[in-house]
Amino acid sequence: MTTVMQILSPLDVLALVVFLSAWLGYELFGERAAERGDNLSGLMQGWRGEWTAAAIHRDNRIIDIQILRSLAGNSAFLASTSIFVIGGLAAMIGGTEHAVAVLNGFDYLLETTRDRFGVMVGALIVVFINAFFRLAWSLRLHNNAAVVLGSVPQPGASDDPAVAEERARVVARLATLAARHYNGGMHAYYFGLAASAWFLHPVALIAASLWVVAILYRREFKSRAHKALGGK
Repeated sequence: MTTVMQILSPLDVLALVVFLSAWLGYELFGERAAERGDNLSGLMQGWRGEWTAAAIHRDNRIIDIQILRSLAGNSAFLASTSIFVIGGLAAMIGGTEHAVAVLNGFDYLLETTRDRFGVMVGALIVVFINAFFRLAWSLRLHNNAAVVLGSVPQPGASDDPAVAEERARVVARLATLAARHYNGGMHAYYFGLAASAWFLHPVALIAASLWVVAILYRREFKSRAHKALGGK
């Protein structure tokens, strides 16, 4: 039986290791930075707390529900889009012979085989399956946050203001968890695009993976949005 190691060249294996290390490594790095409040995601945690604290004093919380609905809508759109991407990639498997012939028609691309092409498509499918699950969970968490927000007492309706404050903090925590999964789903899209470079050449996959890390780092730590939110 043919194994993956027999299908892929040493350069393919190296490129795949770099890709996975870049993706998983940045996810862990971003999570730690968010916990310290160093990146864009970490700064937004504080702003979510400010938002939910302000919601306590509003009689009409339609605007707060609209915010959560908008955030949930973004997650729903990208989750459904990932399903279409997975379906398109699965359809590519049926046209493997034609796709391999087209790719091998270019002299500057690394020659591929049916099995190698199948591994590359399979890797992309796994990436977007990960995106779907993270985005779908983000959608559910946003819906849960909306329910908890509905349980926050109206101003003056409770003898214990600490009840409203605690429930508002729960909303903020749920919204933050939802945002982390949304970011993870978005990162899967970014690295999914990088993985597409593997069809060209393993070196292109390495370069694209490092490029995506550089883009994400620039936007999370050095962007004008980061400074606008209070970052250094």
